[in-house]
Amino acid sequence: MNDRAAERSFSLEGDVVFVTGAVRGIGGAIVRRFVADGARVGFTYRASDRNERFAEELVASVADPSRVIPLVADAADPDQTAVAVDRLMNHFGKPVDVAIANAANTGKLPWQDITYDQWDEMMATNLRGAFIVAKCVADGMREQGYGKIITVGSVMALTGDPRSLHYVSTKAGLVGFTRSLARAEGRNGIRVNCVIPGAIIVESELERGADPEKTLAWMQQVQCLMYRGQPDDLAAACHFLASHASDFMTGQVVTVDGGWAHY
Repeated sequence: MNDRAAERSFSLEGDVVFVTGAVRGIGGAIVRRFVADGARVGFTYRASDRNERFAEELVASVADPSRVIPLVADAADPDQTAVAVDRLMNHFGKPVDVAIANAANTGKLPWQDITYDQWDEMMATNLRGAFIVAKCVADGMREQGYGKIITVGSVMALTGDPRSLHYVSTKAGLVGFTRSLARAEGRNGIRVNCVIPGAIIVESELERGADPEKTLAWMQQVQCLMYRGQPDDLAAACHFLASHASDFMTGQVVTVDGGWAHY
């Protein structure tokens, strides 16, 4: 038996973690939690002055800034992602132990109004991006006989949403991707799981001018729990899936949605 698998520890001490699209929201919460537990983390973001500022703020907010490295990379670009992974491994001197495909585009439109270009852009980041991450980290994981790949889906992949056909399609695709990759790489010690967030409060929702009270009232009609989820709720689930405590789990879909879609 793999000694690491036998530990069943929740600790991430010393692990090298790669997180895409992580300057704020769920990704930012993952970075902070993982660094606080001893992981060494590289996170990516698309190049822009705004994202640069967010990245600097995230680095400043973690428990130990020496354990984190910001990396400019478009999740839909295989060359940029490969360079980011190489920089991370060179910086910390070992292969990636945990990769979290978190980067995502979102959008709401009547499905007839979605253009082909909008469809392709959504697919490129949300679904192709996860494929790119897996391709970039798999060799190192195989070499050490161990690794965790976590995809980030959406509760809408389970419930459907007529206003987000392109987005929902990518998130549903991630479920099939996760299960297929788990079967492909299980013999190599690589575990692949998907975490499904529900209506998590993130900065972009508030920036769009959404009414928190109105949204909460609607969520209370569909959730079992009567409050909104926070980014830390998703970070906690990812922490479990990234740790040795979940080593006998692969190909699974873990829903963190307050009981919205419990099936």
